[in-house]
Amino acid sequence: MTWMIGSWMKSIAFLLLVPGGWSPGAIIAAAFFTTCHPPSISPNNNNNNNNNNNNNNNNNNNNNNHKQEVTTALRVSELHIPGYRETKIPFILKEEDLIYGNENVLTCLEEIKYSSNDYQSLIPHESGYLLHKTARPIFSAQECSDIVNEAEAIGSLMGWTTKRHGNYPTTDIPLVELPMTLKFLRKSLVQRIYPLLRTQFKDYLPPGDAACKLRVADGFVVKYDAEGGQSELKPHRDGSVFSFNIALNSVEEFEGGGTWFQSLNDAVKIDQGQIVSHASGILHGGHAITSGKRYILVAFVILEGYDSWSMRFYNSVR
Repeated sequence: MTWMIGSWMKSIAFLLLVPGGWSPGAIIAAAFFTTCHPPSISPNNNNNNNNNNNNNNNNNNNNNNHKQEVTTALRVSELHIPGYRETKIPFILKEEDLIYGNENVLTCLEEIKYSSNDYQSLIPHESGYLLHKTARPIFSAQECSDIVNEAEAIGSLMGWTTKRHGNYPTTDIPLVELPMTLKFLRKSLVQRIYPLLRTQFKDYLPPGDAACKLRVADGFVVKYDAEGGQSELKPHRDGSVFSFNIALNSVEEFEGGGTWFQSLNDAVKIDQGQIVSHASGILHGGHAITSGKRYILVAFVILEGYDSWSMRFYNSVR
């Protein structure tokens, strides 16, 4: 029998109970949102994706040198790669994310509603804006500190990566290496970040269910260090549809910094917990810090199933 265990304005969770009482293996959880349903992973789709990946990989091998030249000339950090079909999977909400404590009790996720009063919009383009910064923190100071602490702990064991992004590398830790942060982010994407992006970029998204197809395809914590580390990131374009970065430490802990945008010829600065989101195709970079350390969480967002539209949008803003 199916029992409804909770409901909020924007979400409902269900438990499926089987005879014999509570059994972790017998609990099936599903969260339903009035705006978007959570994505599902179909084995058939995965097989098709694998076939597509094999074909695309062959094409990529044949054209690797040419693509490298084109990518560098356009100052793109990453291409719209077939691999995003796989890299998005760790960022999709899981059943285990909804289970609270040892009693197998499901929590309900409530989407935050946003309006234009919650952020500042910059760089007008056609009917909307390509750049936004929130007026207040989306993550709390404690949530930000927890992410930095986990990144530093993992970094002390495995080292910070410096070569993951071939053309414009950052000193970073992939979020897939940060289990606590990754679990927190999966819920935060559904509750806080995807609703924000849908509101900010609603003038560009295709009609229909496109707004429900936002998916993070890559995410990482970046560390800028003015003393002996990477202090800036040269102007570039990201190979996704939208990008966002979240400030993880206070502006009082460093000097300089911010995200520089060519269209503004200036850096946009945010404080701890605030988010800068923008179209990935616009030229931007990490403005240099001159003292201290700056931590940010960066994510690349794609629109699943809308590859042709994504490329058209990318080229229109580039």
